[in-house]
Amino acid sequence: MVRVSTVCRPWPVAALALTGFLANTNAAHAIPAFAAQTGEPCSACHIGFPQLTPYGREFKLEGYVAGGMFPDFKNLALMSQIGFTHVQNKVPGGLAPDYPSNNAWSVQQTSIFYGGALYAPIGLGAFIQATYNGIGHTFSWDNTDIRLARLTTFLKKPLFYGFTFNNNPGVTDLWNTPPAWGYPFLPDALGAGPPTAVQLASLGGQVMGLGAYGAMNITLSDLLYAEVNVYQSLPNNLGHTLGVGYNPISGVIPYGRLAWQHSWANNSFELGAIGLQDNPIPSGISHTAADHKTDIGLDSQLQFISATHALSLQAAYIHEWQHLPASYAQGLSSNMNDTLDTVTLTASYLYHQKYGITETYSNIVGSGDALAYGTANTKPDTSSFTTEIDYYPWNNGGPKFMPWANAKFFVEAIIYPTFNGRGSNYDGAGASANANNLLFTGIWLAF
Repeated sequence: MVRVSTVCRPWPVAALALTGFLANTNAAHAIPAFAAQTGEPCSACHIGFPQLTPYGREFKLEGYVAGGMFPDFKNLALMSQIGFTHVQNKVPGGLAPDYPSNNAWSVQQTSIFYGGALYAPIGLGAFIQATYNGIGHTFSWDNTDIRLARLTTFLKKPLFYGFTFNNNPGVTDLWNTPPAWGYPFLPDALGAGPPTAVQLASLGGQVMGLGAYGAMNITLSDLLYAEVNVYQSLPNNLGHTLGVGYNPISGVIPYGRLAWQHSWANNSFELGAIGLQDNPIPSGISHTAADHKTDIGLDSQLQFISATHALSLQAAYIHEWQHLPASYAQGLSSNMNDTLDTVTLTASYLYHQKYGITETYSNIVGSGDALAYGTANTKPDTSSFTTEIDYYPWNNGGPKFMPWANAKFFVEAIIYPTFNGRGSNYDGAGASANANNLLFTGIWLAF
């Protein structure tokens, strides 16, 4: 469990207080900067990247400062994702510009990170990522969370609170159920996907915001977590400077998170809710008419962790209400009001911190709207089953010449029972959903 009473102490004292977390934590794949700062292997914080263990959740809650004091060269890390994509049917014109119609190698992305303490005495730390997109040949800022974390008491209970500047609703979360950290952990950028997504999954890097959070141990086993953030779209010039372009939004974007976690031994059960309200401007021109979208979601996570086995189960449901006066007036939507629903169910297992398997079911359904989705039968409905098999050779420490390095060798297979609304002839030209089935294999390297 997350025992907030240990935070904001000098590191040697905190290390002793966290012994209970570290004794039984199991496998993981962290960015090497965190492992180098804490002196712990990646498996202390993660169950197969990016799923957090109890210690990993506490490390994030503390502001990424455990084991550090000030910025150091060890707080820098690099990551690269290299993969091979095979789809069931060839894609005329290529999987992407400059790529063949099938069987393509790609360096999907290469990222540089700063991770760890900025000024530990006041609980100031950061997770900052910048990424080169090897498919689109662009460089941009990526997931960013800079936070100031403090400890106090409330109603005689330890209360950990903090403030955050971040660029993605949900990137601050402690659990792997919101879209920012949920499955797919390693999507294939050359593969096909649903024609749309809820706003909670669409704003990463397009916004910036400030927020506050609090976590209180209401009992020794029960943690209550709450977070509120307010975002706005990036100004035009800043958006282009950061490599994400301009995505105008009217007003501010409020985001809220509430979660309860019950822990026993090194196991935990979480139940939570999440919400966001957004006013996107479909014309792409600021100060013009906007649509209104509201997302409400429920999520749950269950973890069992031992020295040999690690099992993690996640479930997430998000419903989106869409009021589309601007899109309707501009001929971008057939309806004034639409809805969109997503469900994601994930089960992952890791054996001896080396061998992992993940099974995921994902489903997205929405109102029929020919103009909004451009599909032959007007609906975005897409379902998929994913099986992923992983091997982590260095979860407990890298080779001697690079002890903080880690790697994940993976094979990922995706099957689509339905795609863009149908199982067959979804495009009006005879295409079947299973034509988009794919096999994706490669390596995720961090050093």
